[in-house]
Amino acid sequence: MTQLFMVHPGPLPTQEPDPRLRAATHEDAAELGRLMQAAYDQPWDADRIGRDLLDAPDVPVTWVLVEQDQILACASERLLPQTYPGAGYLHYVAADAAASGRGLGATVTRRVLAGFAARGLDRAVLETDDFRRPAVMVYLRLGFVPEYRDGNERATWSVLLPQLLTTRPTKGS
Repeated sequence: MTQLFMVHPGPLPTQEPDPRLRAATHEDAAELGRLMQAAYDQPWDADRIGRDLLDAPDVPVTWVLVEQDQILACASERLLPQTYPGAGYLHYVAADAAASGRGLGATVTRRVLAGFAARGLDRAVLETDDFRRPAVMVYLRLGFVPEYRDGNERATWSVLLPQLLTTRPTKGS
């Protein structure tokens, strides 16, 4: 497993209002914990949700996408100005596997990018794992590009990008 770094060089997109999106609250902690635990295969409880998302001083907002009173996706705006001046850090994107293929991760990611733009930031960064291929494809489609921090990342991207960008033949081609 390799951590990959990606940059959205800007301009950051704005987003039309989506009634399914709202800022997370402490009442969402248990449901967010369920979503995060499934997405990241790590223990997430209400305390960790509070510590890493809802009460973290560098996370001004965690956005949730809600349908029929159920949180189906989330993503956080994280601000690390000393490390990434002028950029926001896309933090902990998760989508319910049962709703896969509906673009929910892209929707919450676009909301975070719009939030960064509203804060006057002109670019965004993220880190993700190399095995999260569907997420990497979403980020590429939204304008993120790879940035190599070391030779290991360069080598991983040199294998991963051709695999992701290879088009599958359609019937009749």
